[in-house]
Amino acid sequence: MALLKTLMRGWITSCPTVVLFFFITAVAIPAEPTPPRPWTTTSLEKSLKAIDAELELLAHPRLLSGVGPIGYRSEAHDTAGHHEWVEVSFDDEKTINEIILVPSLYNTSDSTVQSDGFPEEFTIWAINDAKGTKILLASFTTEDQVLPRKSPLSVPCKQAIATGVRLETTSLSQRAWDNRYVLQFSELLVFCGQENVALNSTVSYSSSDNSPEGARSPQFLVDGVVPYVMDANTGIRSTAFYTNVPTDPTSYLDSDTCHIDINLGQPTLINGVYLHATDVSDNVPQAHPNKFGLPRHLRILGANTVDFTDAQPLTEYRLQTEFDAGPILGLQFPPVECQFIRMIILEPDQVLGDTLGCIGLAEIECLSEGKNIAFSSEVTTNLKPELIGRRDRLQAITDGNNYYGAILPTRVWLRQLARRHDLETQRPIIRAALTTAYQGQRATLESLFWLSCLLAAIIVAIVFAHRLLKQRTIYRTREQIAADLHDELGANLHAISLCSDLANTKIHDPEQLSPLFQRIRDLAHRSGTAAKSCVNLLESEGLYEGLEADIKRISERLLNDIDYNVHITGEENLTSLDPKTQIGVALFFKECLANVIRHSGATHVSTHLEANPRTIVLTVSDNGSGIQTKDNDVAKTSPASLLRRARLLRGAVVTTDVPEGGTRVTLRTKIKPHWF
Repeated sequence: MALLKTLMRGWITSCPTVVLFFFITAVAIPAEPTPPRPWTTTSLEKSLKAIDAELELLAHPRLLSGVGPIGYRSEAHDTAGHHEWVEVSFDDEKTINEIILVPSLYNTSDSTVQSDGFPEEFTIWAINDAKGTKILLASFTTEDQVLPRKSPLSVPCKQAIATGVRLETTSLSQRAWDNRYVLQFSELLVFCGQENVALNSTVSYSSSDNSPEGARSPQFLVDGVVPYVMDANTGIRSTAFYTNVPTDPTSYLDSDTCHIDINLGQPTLINGVYLHATDVSDNVPQAHPNKFGLPRHLRILGANTVDFTDAQPLTEYRLQTEFDAGPILGLQFPPVECQFIRMIILEPDQVLGDTLGCIGLAEIECLSEGKNIAFSSEVTTNLKPELIGRRDRLQAITDGNNYYGAILPTRVWLRQLARRHDLETQRPIIRAALTTAYQGQRATLESLFWLSCLLAAIIVAIVFAHRLLKQRTIYRTREQIAADLHDELGANLHAISLCSDLANTKIHDPEQLSPLFQRIRDLAHRSGTAAKSCVNLLESEGLYEGLEADIKRISERLLNDIDYNVHITGEENLTSLDPKTQIGVALFFKECLANVIRHSGATHVSTHLEANPRTIVLTVSDNGSGIQTKDNDVAKTSPASLLRRARLLRGAVVTTDVPEGGTRVTLRTKIKPHWF
C-alpha cells in the first residue's frame, strides 16, 4: 500500500513532464507514415552537378554560316495529318545500329535557332528489299516531346541488316515563314559502327519542294553537310594549311599537276576520305564561303609504292554549284588496300575578286570503316617551298584538330550534340524541382522555428504553471495543516478544559477525579499524536478509522452531556470516497460540534449524513441560540473556520436558522473516486 502511494505521488509530481512528452510526440511523429519521395534535395543536387560536369565534356552546337545546302523539304499542307515519307536506299545490304536525324534550322525573333518542319510523330523502318522485310526500328509520338529542338536526334536501335531506311510521318509540324505543314530535314545519317552508310546514297520520297535557289534537294539529305561547325569542346586548336597559288600551274609546281601525298605507314584497307575546309574564324557574317579552300576539282589516288607507279583511282570530285560542298566534304568509294594517298588538285578554289587561286585544308581524314587512320601521318607536297609559308602548316593536315579543337568521328560528334540537347532540356526541370525543394526546406525550417518557439513557450508555460501548482500545493498544505491543528487540537484542548473545570468541582472526591485525570491524559496523548500526524493525515492509520465510525466517535466524545442523534444513509457509497476527503468531512463535523458546544447553548444536536454516488451532504442542526452578530441580527455567512474547511473539501457550506430555534449547517461536496 505504501509503495502504491509513493508511485501515485511520483506520477502526480511528474505530470507536467509527461504532458510535454506526449505533446512533443504527437507533433513530431505523424499519424500515418509519410510515403517516400521519388527524389530528395541531395539527389537533385547530385543530378544537377552530374549534368553540368557532363556538359563540360560535350561538343558545342556551333552554327554554320555562309552559303550551303539546306536539305530536303516535302510539299506544304494546310493541316498536320498528312502522310509523308522519305527513303534512303544503299547500294547493298548494310548492318545498321543507329540513325541520326539532323533538323533544318531557322532564326527566331529572339536571335536563337529552332528546328523547322521537324515531324512531331513518325516511325523509322529498316527495309530489306532482298528479303522483302520491313522492321520497325523506332516510333515517336507527341508524348516523346522531340520538339522543340535545335540539335540532332539520336535514335539508337536494335542491330538490323537492311538495304535502306524509311521514315514515315503521321503528324507534321509547321515551317516558320508561313506556318504551313511540311516534312523537312537537313541530313539523315545511318551508322554501322562509325561509318555513315547513307552518305551519297539514293533518296526516294513521297513529295518534294525544291527551292528555286537550289538550296533544297532530296539528295542533300545524304550529302554529309549539316548546319553545324565541328566544335568538340576538347583538344588543341590548330591553324589550317593554306596557300595562294598563281593561275599558271607551272609557276608553282615541280611537275604538271599539284598534289598532296599522305603516307599511312603500312598498307591499310580504306573506303572513304573526309576533307575539312579551312576554318575562317567564328565571325558573323564570314568573309568566305564555308567550303573555303577546298579544291573545285580534285582526284584521289591510292598506291602501295611511294612513286605511285601502281596507283589506282579512288574517287574524283568536281564542284558544280555552291551547294555541292560544305565545311566537311565526304567522299566514299569501294574498299581499297593502299599505303599512300595522293590528292591531285586539278582546279584550286578561287577567291572572289582575286586573280590568284587558293588551297586550304584543315584536315584530311582517311577512313577505314569510319575510323580515321591518317592521324599523325607524314604529309608531303610538290608545291615549291616558297609557297608554303610555314612547314608546320603542312603537318596540320593530319594533326586531328581544327580551329576549335579535336576532330571527332561524325557519329560521336552528332551524338554529343543530341546528348547536350537532352541534358539542356532536363537541366531547367531539375533546377526548378531543386528550387521548389529549397523553398520547401525553407518553409520547413520556418515551421520548425515557429514550432520550436511554440514548444519553448509551452515549456515555459508548463514550468510556470508547475511552479504555481507547486506553490498552490504548498499553500493548501499549510492551510490544511492550520485547519487540522485548529479543528483537531482545538476540540481536544476544549475537551481538556472542560475536564479540568469538572475536576475542580470534584477535587474532594478522589474516586471521581481518577477517571477525569485519565480522560485528560488520553486527550493530551491524542492531541500530541494529532499534532504529529496533521501534516499528512493519510499516514495516520491509528488516528483515522473511517468516516462513519469517526462521526459516531466524535459525537460520543464531544456530545457526552448533550442529547444527540446521528443518521447516516448510503454507507456503501462511502467506500469510493478517498480517505483524505473522509478525514476532511470528519474534521468539518468536529468543528461544527465545537461551535455548538462553545456558542449555542443547545440541548439537542441532530446529525444527518447522506452519501450519494456523486455527492455527500452533511447536515448538523441544533436547538441553540443560533449565530448572532453584535447587534443581534442573524448572520448571513458561515463561520470562517467552516468556510475554510469547506474550501479545502472543494465543497459548499450553507448556514441557516431553524424555524423552531437554533442553527442548521449544511455541507455539500462531490465524491471523487479513490483512484483520482
